[in-house]
Amino acid sequence: MEHLPAIDSRVETARFLYGTLLRLFVQSLAYYGTRGLVSRYVLRRKDSSVWVYRSRVYMGSQAIEIGVSLLVYPMRYLAAVTTPRFILDYTLTNWSDTLRRVDLFSPGKYAAYALRAFTSDSDWNLNFFTWQVPSVALTLAKLWRRRRLLGPSSCRTARILLFFLPFQVLLRANLSSFSVMVPESGGELLDAVVSVVLEGLVTSYLALHTSPISYAEGVSKIACDTVRDGDSTSPHGDEAVSNKGKELH
Repeated sequence: MEHLPAIDSRVETARFLYGTLLRLFVQSLAYYGTRGLVSRYVLRRKDSSVWVYRSRVYMGSQAIEIGVSLLVYPMRYLAAVTTPRFILDYTLTNWSDTLRRVDLFSPGKYAAYALRAFTSDSDWNLNFFTWQVPSVALTLAKLWRRRRLLGPSSCRTARILLFFLPFQVLLRANLSSFSVMVPESGGELLDAVVSVVLEGLVTSYLALHTSPISYAEGVSKIACDTVRDGDSTSPHGDEAVSNKGKELH
């Protein structure tokens, strides 16, 4: 602790918030953009609107989660969600040094920040769980809203409540523990990397299946907007929009 740099919590909160938002945008663009390009140019599927829809749902869900969590546990939340960036810096130093010029990440300042947010007295403590309360409450609220708007048949309520949501809580608790306990062996590093990958997949699943906008409605709207933009100068533009919407429904 005595070797860590002195930090201003407010300055570092702003720094890590910037990095979190930047990585959310870049990761979403890279992942869903790549899937969309593969779908269109490799698999030869004409309609790749599904990936635009999923990227919007995911980014919107995560942006709301960030906002809600910052109101309750700002330091713990940012320390926890920045842990994957810390692990990346630990494993791929050269690549991380390049990325650091953009996201302004500092491993020393992050370690000092995480120690203020969490305690390292034991392997597990409630702090690794309590920072998740706002996000869990938000997920439950979105699921309830989806059931009200789309009906129970359009929701995977049991699967979400009995498996995916508890699994996300455990994954995030395990992952956030590495913010104050650097992996010291190959097994611990593998545990951290697997947790990062699984947490991303589970979070994406929950964002998609708790969205109050149905899949068909979301994809149809994006497709219709695309057709409208492309045919705005065509005398048959309105007809094309109408036909595209009918095809997707």
